[in-house]
Parts: sequence; structure tokens; C-alpha cells
Amino acid sequence: MASTINFFQAQDDARGVTKKLVLKLIILIPLVFAFISASLCLSSFFVPPLFAFIFSPLAILLLMVGGYLAGLLFSYDDGRGVAASLGGHEVAPNTTDINERRYLNVVQEMALASAMPVPLCYVIADDDNINAFAAGNTVSDAVICITRGSLLCLTRDELQAVVAREFSHLGNGDMRLTMRINCVLSALAAPFLLAVMLLLLAALLIFAGVFVFIESHGKFPAWGLAWFLLLTGLAILVPSGFGLFWASAIADSVGTQRNYLADAAAVRYTRNPLSLVPVLKKVVGYANARRVKRLADDKYRQLFFADTPDSFFWLGARRESICDRIRRLDPNFDGKIPHIDASREEVVVVPPTRAPAPTMLTEAQVQSAFGFTGTFPDDLRAAASSPVGAMGLVLGLILRQDAALRAEQLKQAGGLAGGEVVKEAIKLEGLLRALPPGHRVPLLDLSMPALRQLSPAQVVEFSEAINQVGCHADDGLVVLLIHASMLRYLSAVPRRVGTVGDLQVSCALILSAVVQTSSEGPAAQAAAYLKGANALGMKHLSLVMIPADQVNLAEVENALRVVADKSVIDLMRRKLLNACCVAMLSDGTAEPAEIEIVRAVGDSLGISFATGLKA
Repeated sequence: MASTINFFQAQDDARGVTKKLVLKLIILIPLVFAFISASLCLSSFFVPPLFAFIFSPLAILLLMVGGYLAGLLFSYDDGRGVAASLGGHEVAPNTTDINERRYLNVVQEMALASAMPVPLCYVIADDDNINAFAAGNTVSDAVICITRGSLLCLTRDELQAVVAREFSHLGNGDMRLTMRINCVLSALAAPFLLAVMLLLLAALLIFAGVFVFIESHGKFPAWGLAWFLLLTGLAILVPSGFGLFWASAIADSVGTQRNYLADAAAVRYTRNPLSLVPVLKKVVGYANARRVKRLADDKYRQLFFADTPDSFFWLGARRESICDRIRRLDPNFDGKIPHIDASREEVVVVPPTRAPAPTMLTEAQVQSAFGFTGTFPDDLRAAASSPVGAMGLVLGLILRQDAALRAEQLKQAGGLAGGEVVKEAIKLEGLLRALPPGHRVPLLDLSMPALRQLSPAQVVEFSEAINQVGCHADDGLVVLLIHASMLRYLSAVPRRVGTVGDLQVSCALILSAVVQTSSEGPAAQAAAYLKGANALGMKHLSLVMIPADQVNLAEVENALRVVADKSVIDLMRRKLLNACCVAMLSDGTAEPAEIEIVRAVGDSLGISFATGLKA
């Protein structure tokens, strides 16, 4: 038997199966509606015209649309709302608890390795099972939540593996997918629930008729209504129940495939193919641990790392599911899971260590280029954990070298937090100037959770101050990067309206700006541009790079607004970002300036590098 598995192929397989399952779910909706309509048409021959009109196919269609909209309304929770509904509490950035501190460090390391902003961290304190989930409709409201059992009973390597796979869920937008599937289930459940209500009413009328007949031998006037309700209820119940059953089965299969995808994707960050295996074994071992069940468990069941326990029969099903997931990671797995006595398991806290440097993988050149394995001074990490310190970091990144011009910038930002932000920027200025190349992007990512703690009014004030100060910065690239990061990860930042313009010219301008940030000569830059243009494959796109004197970052920002316009399909945006990456890596290396501008392009277009550029 093979001892290794191609994890990148496993991810592609999981994505492919997911697309097929979603297509089946989409096809199922009109089929169910057609069968319900046919059943109602047949039953209309046996019921009064008014009854047939009330329960017509049009009424069922409106009911299904209403069910979908209701599901959309009740499913739209941000990451914080989901974590709170499941009993989670936020871990303070300055926590002194050694286990929580280790948890925060691991999340920060995985965020830097995956080129994503650091999400908020939550813990479910009344759950001793081994479990975790990631939630958030966008990366700006993302959270990662683990149970108390995971916090206390996993080693650092095991916790790292769990957190890595949750980052994959965030990058793949699995919560959005789950929300849409739940909406489809709500649409199919609406006629089913109506049928159940009709049958219950029919049963009540039949019971009343039997009672009247037994007591008084009289004629019951509602026999006809009971018959009509029974016939209509059955006409709706059978096809809607069939559809709901298969839709639920498809939804479970989609959840399984997303778990397979996340398990395989975690390897890219941990560089250890077997890192999740001991965690999955512990999941079964801690199955009987203390846990408080909540109403939201069923709603968000598919988000969890492992299924939540509900009944005696669940344990056997979970064990088989876990064994299947282990075999996908370790083909040599013998199917034996050692028994773990959760009550006697000792908690072992391993001191934090630096994450291992990633190895360049051919299938993951893009992700590897955006990974980060460096370190930051303790003062910068401490500053990034508080809102005022994080604002000071961002301000410090755009301060000018000239003392007089720098003083003017600080004066413009003097009103932020009563002058405390300026004090932080001055205090951190030396450390920020000493940062090695390639450290600005991960430092911004590290600062985002603290900036997300600002009120909407504070975010708007800070954004306006950065826009004003940034106009006079020495380095326009970092200003573009900050604008893109704040626009994507801080929901209160005023959104710039997309611009309708020449898409080909905009793409050529963006691609030219990317290649011109490198230190290569004009000939090498022209060759890199040509590779990117061929990768984009856009009709009428110029194959000649735009001259450097015609490219400035203000024009690039306008071009990004053209590509970000709603009239441009998401696939085109991803192809453009992929073309930028091809141009960046044309010489086999990615310079820090290239990484920063490509990252700014990705953030401006709302695309994450965590899970590749495939749609």
C-alpha cells in the first residue's frame, strides 16, 4: 500500500466532488417543485376549485421562495455571532493564561504562513470534547473557535494542525457555502412543513368526526374538509419529503467533502502529512466528555471539525467517519484507535516554538511565495495587539524620512485617540524602519484583529486620517497596500464604488505595475509581463508592457476599481491575480516589493491566497 498521498490532488478532487454535489442540489429544487405541482394538479380533480386555487403550484413556488429568504435572513450571522451562539467567549489579546497564550501564538503563526489576517480567537469553555470551527462570511468578520478540550488536551503540534485546517475553511468560504445550502434546505422544508400541518389538521378533524359519531350518531359536517386536507397534504408531503431527504443527504456529503479538503489543505501550512492523525484519534477518545448542547448546534453542525455528539448511534457513525478521514491522510492506518480515558488525560503545555520554515512545493508556488517565516520584535507584537498600538503601527509605516515633512504628517494625525496614536508611531518609528524587506504585509495582518476592535466611527476617522497622511508618503506602494488591507478586512471602512472602464487597459496597467516593482532589467520585466499576459489570455489585451513613466500607483488604484466593479465576473478577477503571480514568479523568485503589490491587488479584489486562486 502506498505510504504517501498527493495532498494537492486530494484538494482538487474534493473541490471537484463539491461542485458536482452542489449542481445536483440545484437540479433537485426544480424537480421537487415539478413533482409537487404534478401531485397538486392530480389532486385538483378531487377537491373544490377554491381549495385547488389556494394550494396551487404558484402558491407552493411563493412558499419555497419565502422559505429560502427566511433561511437567508436567519442564517446571516457574522463570525462573532456564530461563536457566541455556540457558547464561545473571546480570548483577550493580552491574556496571561498559558494555554490561551499558546492558542493565540499558533493562530498568529498560521495567519502569517497563510497570508491571511489574524482572525479573532474564541474558546467554548463548557465543552471538553476535541472540536473546533471557523466562521465568518468574509475575512473581515472571521473567527476561529476551539473547545476547552482542544485547548487543554492537544499538544502544540496537534493544535497547530487543527488551526491550520480551520484557516482552510476560512479561505475556501465554507461558511458562505453552508449558509446557501441551509437556505436551499429551508426552501424545501417550507412545503414539507405545510403538508405536515395539513395532515395534522386533517387528523384532528377525523378524530372529531369519529367522536361525534360515537357520542351522538350524528353526521359530522367537516368530513369533506378533512378529506380535502388529507388529500392535499399527501400530495405535497410525498414529493417534498423525498426532496428534503435527498437534499439533506447531499448537504451532509458536501460537508464531508469540505472536511476532506480542509484536512488535506492543513498539510500545506504544517508541512507534516500526519499532523492531524493523532488529533482525529483523540476526537473519538474524548467522545463522552462533558458538553453542553445548544440550540445552534444543528444549525452550524457542518462547520465543526468533527460532528457534535447527539445520541448513542452517533458514536459508531462518527468512528467510521473518523477512520475514513484518517485513511485519507495515512494510507497505512490499520483502523485501530486506542482507548483514551478523558478523565485521566494529563494536560501538557509545550513552550511556544518558531513555526518550521516551509519547503517550496511546485504545486503551491503561489502560496509559498506569500508565506511568512520571519519574526518580529516583541515591542511590535505587543503594539499590534492593542487598537491604539495597531493604529500607531500603520501610521508609522507611512511616515516620511524628512523631519519637517514627517512632523507635518504627525500634525495631521494628531487628533487620533487624543494624540496617543502619534505617540505610538514615534515610539515605534525606529523599529519599523529597521524591518527587513517583506515584513510589512505580515505586520499589517498581525494588526488587523486589534483594528477590528475599533468602533465604526473610529474606523472611519482612522481611515480618513491615513488617506490624508498617505498622500505625502515617500512610498506609495505601502499606502496602496494599507488602503487595500483596510478596505478588505475592516467592514466599517467606506467602500469605494466600482468604476466602469476599459477592462483590457486596466488589466494591462495592473500587470505592468506588478512587473515594474521588481529590480530586474527592462528586458526581463518585458518578458515577465508577456508571461503574465499569456496566462491571462484576455482578448485584445496588449502584449507590450505599458512604459514605466505612464504607470503610477494612483492610476493602478483606479484600475483596480474597474476590475472590482460588479460587472466583472469573479473568474476574470482570479485570472488577473493568477497572471500577476505568474509574472511575479517568472524568474523563480518573488521580491518583497512584488509580493506587496500582488497582495494589494488580491486584497483590493477580495481574493485570498490561503487556498490558491481557483474559483
